[in-house]
Amino acid sequence: MRISKRSPFDYAIIGAGISGACMAYHLNKLGKSVIVLEKDKIASGGSGAAGAFLSPKLASNSLYTSFINSSFEFSIKFYKENFSKFLKINGILRILKSQDDIDKCKLYEDVLPKNFTYLRADDIEIVKKDVSNFGGYFFKDGAIIDGVGVIKEMLKGIDVVNPLHVESFDYINGYYEIGDIKAKGIVFCAGNAQDFKQLEYLGLKNIYGHRIDVKTATMLPFHLHKSCSVSASHDGLVHIGATHIPNYRYDKSRDYDTEISKMIELAKSYLKFDGFEVKKVNFGARNSSLDFFPVLGQIIDVKKTLEKYPYIKKGSKVPKEKYIYYPNLFVHSGLGARGFVLAPTTSKILAEHICTHSNILKRLDTQRLFIKFAKKTKIGSTHS
Repeated sequence: MRISKRSPFDYAIIGAGISGACMAYHLNKLGKSVIVLEKDKIASGGSGAAGAFLSPKLASNSLYTSFINSSFEFSIKFYKENFSKFLKINGILRILKSQDDIDKCKLYEDVLPKNFTYLRADDIEIVKKDVSNFGGYFFKDGAIIDGVGVIKEMLKGIDVVNPLHVESFDYINGYYEIGDIKAKGIVFCAGNAQDFKQLEYLGLKNIYGHRIDVKTATMLPFHLHKSCSVSASHDGLVHIGATHIPNYRYDKSRDYDTEISKMIELAKSYLKFDGFEVKKVNFGARNSSLDFFPVLGQIIDVKKTLEKYPYIKKGSKVPKEKYIYYPNLFVHSGLGARGFVLAPTTSKILAEHICTHSNILKRLDTQRLFIKFAKKTKIGSTHS
């Protein structure tokens, strides 16, 4: 383990995936000293296994769709301005599945990101006709990012200690102590967030994904997505990616053959491949929240808050400013299947909140999940 001479740090960030890397990047830009603690290799979890497609969401004008699409536009701009060598903007074709998809997309075109074109089935020559018979939306800015490459680049010049599996820490005289490491605050950005009791009330769950790297002579000029994603060709390879199996704990002993076969068959149903050799299968878990929005903010001390305000359990409202929080303990998680789309904007929001006390939208804040948990838990009741 290497400890920097700059210790103690302002913040220790737990997790070196895209969530932790973006947090480290933005906090560092705002003048905070940070150290990143990772239990394995950099980007060894869900981020390293992700297809890392940058794609918008279709067919809805919901708050969630709006947030995804604004984050998509921000992420393209962020990566283009700061990490362009890891970005491949080939455009992405989102293939529609039904007439209902067409009707919804036409109705909500005004909430889609700019630079898109609706393509009829006859306009989509490379995709099999029985797959593209409802057409699709082509987004010129759709892209894929080299996930491992961009994470390592973000962490250049930042202290990283690995392998170090953080299982506990102490808060002594204004500092969190993790072994010999001291920091004024901690930001949880790890895929194993369920292992920390302080995060239990957030109800974070794992969703599981694969990326299959395939050697083929087929030249696909753009990325495409239907039920799984296929990347544009690069150096004779395409990447097939999908996120699936909700509520599933990462388990290396699991037999993945069925899931992998389904993904391969889906990809082959979209395109006629000229040769198809699986070179590598990547897999990993990502954290998702109960309502699918990311989870940002300071972590509530559930026990102390409910002991002080037990009537919260019966639905009484207490301003979140009166909750009791762990000192300088934050979380940046719940990015789900869209980590590389969401992390640039959500980490910026949280970093600015930490440094300038700017507001976090209620739909992203940790307190939204506290209320649901409080009504069910025995903590703070007369029987606890």
